[in-house]
Amino acid sequence: MPPRILVPFDGSEPAREALEYAIGLFPDGEFLALTVVDTDSVPLIPNAAGDSDPGEEIGDLLEEADDQLQGAERIAAEREVSLEKRSRIGPPAREIIDCAEEGEFDHVVMGSRGRSGVTRLLLGSVAEVVVRHSPVPVTVVR
Repeated sequence: MPPRILVPFDGSEPAREALEYAIGLFPDGEFLALTVVDTDSVPLIPNAAGDSDPGEEIGDLLEEADDQLQGAERIAAEREVSLEKRSRIGPPAREIIDCAEEGEFDHVVMGSRGRSGVTRLLLGSVAEVVVRHSPVPVTVVR
C-alpha cells in the first residue's frame, strides 16, 4: 500500500516547496493537500463601522482556499501524481493535527515561513505545534 502523505498548503512559496519535496521523497505516495481557513482572521463580532458580514468573509476565504488548492493541483499535474484536495475551517495547527489523526496518514510534510525571535514568540509557529502534537512523523521543509 502506498504511503499517505498530508501536505498543508496555503499557496505560499514554502508550501509549494514542501509539496514538491513530498512528491520527491514519496514518489509512489498518495497525497492530500490541505488548506485551512484560519478562524482567527474572521471577526466574531461584526464591526459596526464596516458593512461586511462574517459569513460572507468566511465564504470569501473558502474561495481563496480553493484557489490556493488549484496551485497544488498544478504542481501535482506537472509531476504526474494524483492529489486529493481538502479545505477545513479552524485554527491551522489544530486542523492539521486533526486531519492527520482522522485520515490515517503516514507522514506530514509542511513548509515553514522561518519566523524567529519575537515574531515567533508572539505569533507561535504552526509547524512547531504540528511537530509536537502530530500522531505521525513530520518533515518541515525550510
